[in-house]
Amino acid sequence: MAEETKNKVLKVFEEAYPQDLSIVEASRRAGISDPTGAMYIRILEAEGKIEFMRKVGRAKMFKLKHWASEETRSGVKEGRGL
Repeated sequence: MAEETKNKVLKVFEEAYPQDLSIVEASRRAGISDPTGAMYIRILEAEGKIEFMRKVGRAKMFKLKHWASEETRSGVKEGRGL
């Protein structure tokens, strides 16, 4: 279940690319709670799949790393190289 939720959050960022999203917005789009979304965003950031972009007020904005979006589109993520 944990891997499934993490992939759901990653998919939200893939679909939003190149737009950045706050933790609250990414969590809402993934259908999970804000604390759960924050946890998976931290994990994805540590894995180098998303990156912190800026702070707007209290909101932290994150975006899919450009190379990660290239791999997703080229099929590497689907098991052909990753």
